[in-house]
Amino acid sequence: MPETQAPAQIPHAARIMDYFLGGSENLPVDRAAADGIVKLLPGGPLGARANRRFLNRAVRTATRRGIGQFLDIGSGIPAAGATHEVAPAAKVVYVDNDPVVGEIARRILGEVSDGRTAYVDADFRDLEAVLSAPATKELLDLSQPVAVLFGALLHFVVDADDPYGTVERYKQALAPGSLVALTHSSPDYVSAPVRAAVDELYTNLRVDLASRSRSEIARFVATEGWTVLEPGVVSVNEWETEEERAADADHQTNREDTAGFAAVAVKN
Repeated sequence: MPETQAPAQIPHAARIMDYFLGGSENLPVDRAAADGIVKLLPGGPLGARANRRFLNRAVRTATRRGIGQFLDIGSGIPAAGATHEVAPAAKVVYVDNDPVVGEIARRILGEVSDGRTAYVDADFRDLEAVLSAPATKELLDLSQPVAVLFGALLHFVVDADDPYGTVERYKQALAPGSLVALTHSSPDYVSAPVRAAVDELYTNLRVDLASRSRSEIARFVATEGWTVLEPGVVSVNEWETEEERAADADHQTNREDTAGFAAVAVKN
């Protein structure tokens, strides 16, 4: 039988993302794979960093609104500008169902060990598993506003898996004043050659990508009982508030590099 490759010999998407974000939770094999992705999609790292900067702005928007608890869904590795770093006084529950992410997350959060952060190993589509997990119940009070983050996650959920219904169930479980923030891949600003490169990349990774239009993405947040905050559903690098404008790096990143939309909505 062929030998099974050790994890250190296999590039992993979460560690590649960490590398793009300037983190240290990656291996030489991940950096080599990342270099290959950059050859195919030169704007990939720029898009990843713009995505993280948006999430950081969304977290600070939530804290300015008095929200002190976060549910970070599909979090990936909680490093390089993770939610608990941006909102150090808040309580944060990270949710993912990847064993590599889980191993690294538990080590990182164990080093923080301030009782304000936790990692839940669960498929986000199983709302009951997420919300009934001991760590979630211990840290989060769902009778009070919670900020739920869906960063670069929902475009990996095909329509057959009911992404709209899943997000709606989370929203229904939240108290008034809660916030939902998301980023989502879209082909709207992407040229045909880049679309072809993206298709090739995810085909090689054997990952389904449900890239949706702006109007389709808006359906996640523009629902009854929710108010979409200004500036609405916009390119990831263009989302900003009066209190916090987008960074110079965002202005230097174009819509094709970000290749997606961002939005924040608040429950009435």
